[in-house]
Amino acid sequence: MYGTGTAVLCAEPVIESDMFAVMWGDEFIRSTPPRLSQMIRVYEQYGGAVISAVRIQNKEDLSRYGIADVEPVAGNVYRINHIVEKPQPDQAPSNLATVGAYILPPDIFAILRQQQPGPGGEIWLSEAIAELIRTGYPVYACEIEHGRYYDTGNKLEYLKAVVELALHHPDLKTDFKAFLQALPLDYSAVQKV
Repeated sequence: MYGTGTAVLCAEPVIESDMFAVMWGDEFIRSTPPRLSQMIRVYEQYGGAVISAVRIQNKEDLSRYGIADVEPVAGNVYRINHIVEKPQPDQAPSNLATVGAYILPPDIFAILRQQQPGPGGEIWLSEAIAELIRTGYPVYACEIEHGRYYDTGNKLEYLKAVVELALHHPDLKTDFKAFLQALPLDYSAVQKV
């Protein structure tokens, strides 16, 4: 078996009965305070499971994400009723996308072990979270504040993320900016493409 759920199951011997965090490497957020710190605060205040979330401004992009149907709790915290995976834009329950980071209870392991493989024969963490919600376990969305979301699942967005993060890195920004400025770019050739 493969899939995001299988990756989480592989960690069970280390996690045992503790709450734990999962963060995917192809979706991340640069924020102040850091995303995981904001999520931990939500967990400490409300308990339950916590998923990081961002607002998707372009309606056409909603079909690229798991979009949460939520009830407001307080500030940037929402209780998740369910998550619609990659909905058509006109069928999305909100514009709040659940992205790339989770604080989960060890209960998720039993759900993952019992889960039937989905498309492609894969075990999906999103399906296990849906089952966790169906059991009544509270799952919260933490809309990340003061941050920039990066989806590096395609080449262009990956390159944009690398450049932006390098320009913010205290040890790299000066030399990297000088490198970029020294590139012999022929903008007239770019305009013809």
